[in-house]
Amino acid sequence: MSIYLDNSATTRVCPQAVEAMAKCMREEYYNPSALYAPALHAQKSMRACRDEILKAVHAPMASKVVFLSGGTEADNLAIFGRASKTRSGRVLYSAGEHPAVKEACQSCGLEAVEFPYDHRGIVDLDALKGLLSSDVTLICCMQVNNETGAIQPLKEIARLRDEKAPYAHFHVDGVQGFLRVPFDMAACGADTYALSGHKIHAPKGIGALVMGPSVQLNPRQMGGGQEGALRSGTENTPGIAGLLAAVQAYPKENRMRENKLLLWQLIKEAVPEAQVNGPAPDGPDSAPHILNVSLPPVRSETMLHALEGCGVYVGMGSACSSYKQRISPVLKAMHTPQKYAETALRFSLSPENTAEEMRQTAQAIAAQHAVLAKYQRR
Repeated sequence: MSIYLDNSATTRVCPQAVEAMAKCMREEYYNPSALYAPALHAQKSMRACRDEILKAVHAPMASKVVFLSGGTEADNLAIFGRASKTRSGRVLYSAGEHPAVKEACQSCGLEAVEFPYDHRGIVDLDALKGLLSSDVTLICCMQVNNETGAIQPLKEIARLRDEKAPYAHFHVDGVQGFLRVPFDMAACGADTYALSGHKIHAPKGIGALVMGPSVQLNPRQMGGGQEGALRSGTENTPGIAGLLAAVQAYPKENRMRENKLLLWQLIKEAVPEAQVNGPAPDGPDSAPHILNVSLPPVRSETMLHALEGCGVYVGMGSACSSYKQRISPVLKAMHTPQKYAETALRFSLSPENTAEEMRQTAQAIAAQHAVLAKYQRR
């Protein structure tokens, strides 16, 4: 029996999404751009998904949803689409952004400037304030950090934007926050919000960008003019059907935070030298589903594979870049000491995880750490 605790990398597709996708592929396979009745039904299903997403993020009236292949494409459309509209000014992005945001900002043709994190992995608002001015055209900050679970102060960022750079577009990467952390797009002043289906038990290959009512972006893909000419190409109707079903099925009440706190308590008892990287797990700025823990002196990859041998699957950070570096750029941005940065693991939960799985995981960590801690590099 395996225990899967890498849900920030991807999630198991829920039964409701599987059923909805199968029905779409078997019975409702029509091209939504066609004019006959069955195709119009496909359009109706897409509209229902848009409405569910807008409701989930409390989007302002007249906001739009563009369906895309996932969070990366959504972030890219927001950043490149905005930068190519303005053609001048500076772009600001937080130190812990996912590569889909950071690399897009650095490649969009405008001056890109990083604003720092504090030691908890939360945006340094004073430093951001010092960078803001009327020439800032775009600000990018994630809702929840994908490695530490730190919830970012989006309302405060928007307030600073309104005060010092009122014409700047505010883009929020919501890939790790959507449905897991409450989000009010209207209240926090975000212009665009990116989400990904496969993080919430929908299939891979489907995501969306929510656009506020006044947002105008240049498209990244040309063709038949689908999705308001912002994302040409025949829509992924099975993926959209799966996304709709997953959003509707996601449990509003769950025990992720309780299970995360239980796991941390048991790890700390088993390995007293363990350290949390990020906000305090029980604090209001810590997401309910992500726990980043260092287990010195055992290196991250060593412990990851040791736990794999016990049937426990965890992560080391962003799955998109896990083959590229040994030390997480996010932990570097937090100025995490090397002995903790080299020994960090990410445990990310879903509503499917149980308290018994937390106990079994802690037992596996205790057993493996007791053996592996004896062997240290000199």
